[in-house]
Amino acid sequence: MDIGIIRPYEVEFNQPDIEDLEQAVREFGHRVKRVYVNMASVRLSKGSVSVYQAIGRGVREPVSIDGGVLRHLGLIRDFEQLLHRVWVVRAIESMGVYVVNSAMNWLVASDKLAALMILAKNGLPVPETESSENMFMAYDAVKRFNEAVIKELRGSMGYGVFKVNDPDVAMNIFSYLLNFSKPMYVQKFLEKKGNGDYRVVVVGGQVIGSIFRRGIGWKSNVAQGAKPEAVKPSSELSELAVKTCEVLGLGYAGVDVAETNEGYFILEVNPSMSWQGFKEATGINPARHIIKHVIDNVKK
Repeated sequence: MDIGIIRPYEVEFNQPDIEDLEQAVREFGHRVKRVYVNMASVRLSKGSVSVYQAIGRGVREPVSIDGGVLRHLGLIRDFEQLLHRVWVVRAIESMGVYVVNSAMNWLVASDKLAALMILAKNGLPVPETESSENMFMAYDAVKRFNEAVIKELRGSMGYGVFKVNDPDVAMNIFSYLLNFSKPMYVQKFLEKKGNGDYRVVVVGGQVIGSIFRRGIGWKSNVAQGAKPEAVKPSSELSELAVKTCEVLGLGYAGVDVAETNEGYFILEVNPSMSWQGFKEATGINPARHIIKHVIDNVKK
């Protein structure tokens, strides 16, 4: 069986995670195929969709895999570039290939507004949130929340995230974002128990492990210095993480959840989570579970 690890060529995102996936494919006795979305072309004719990728100057080969793992679509500099990479993966899926996470579900889950909007509509607990391209609407949200967190819709690892309690300070951040044509995503700041949050890892509808990320400041991202500690999730936390993945149609994800005096709140969902901190803290390698999930679905 050929298992494709789908990502861009120019930057190797989360390389240790990719190495884990490739090693897991080999340990299960299958072949690794590296599929680069930015080196691919989609070929269409009546009744036929096929995908090729360049392997040298003027040399191409068909992308022929039995199953795949979508790791990332790369650094996106243009909306059409994003669309093209999404449709490269969709073209692969249209050929009957099982890909986790599927392109469209990956796209929704990796967008904070889209993911939380769907979760909120399904009755799952999310922080009070307001998103707008109008800076005065965002200004009013900061005033209403008293203390707020400002994020990018597609940011990760806690970079470029601001905490503010003064709406006039927030206006300077909003001006910066608008200069780059970015919307303003504002959330009410939550007082998290233990100064951290949970990362619950779900694969194939099952919780395989959980960590508590204890922050050294107000951020609880491992990339920002938080210390991951292995924990046994409560039944409520496990059910919440599994339901989150079910609602968003994800085969695997890291679900970030804060516990407050008012209960649990889903902060973000990570369909391309990095798991090195999780693996070190728990001794669990998600790559093996992800690849087994792909293999099991290919065999169905």
